[in-house]
Amino acid sequence: MNSKLIVEGDLEVSIKRIRQRHTYEGQLEGYPNKKVNGYILEDVKKEATDYCGLKEVFIVEPKQTPVTNSKAFPFPDAIELPSVVCIAELWYFGTFRNKTMDCSSLGLVWFQNDFAFPIDQEILDKIKEIPFSKICREFDLM
Repeated sequence: MNSKLIVEGDLEVSIKRIRQRHTYEGQLEGYPNKKVNGYILEDVKKEATDYCGLKEVFIVEPKQTPVTNSKAFPFPDAIELPSVVCIAELWYFGTFRNKTMDCSSLGLVWFQNDFAFPIDQEILDKIKEIPFSKICREFDLM
């Protein structure tokens, strides 16, 4: 497992910890739609805030795919997120804005169709674009 990610073009950060689960665990019936997916995105941001202990959380915008199989027939607006949600706490041992601090951290959420690792290349490409230095939390280790 590679516990490093590249953000902001070429900045290497470490994955301190990661949590993964099925996106629709607990959904008992029906098919998801944009409204349900909106609730999931709100809830996963709160989950990431709690898991990482940070209010600084970045969500990689997930692709939503219309459901076209025959089981979705009674739900014409059915649209799904990828099947796995991943929440990671990223650390960088340095700072960008406050040089008196020691470290920088950011919560990260992304969705993909299989449990990581590996992380889908499409997601890695999007993670490279995250403006980590502008949105991370900086803190002191002491």
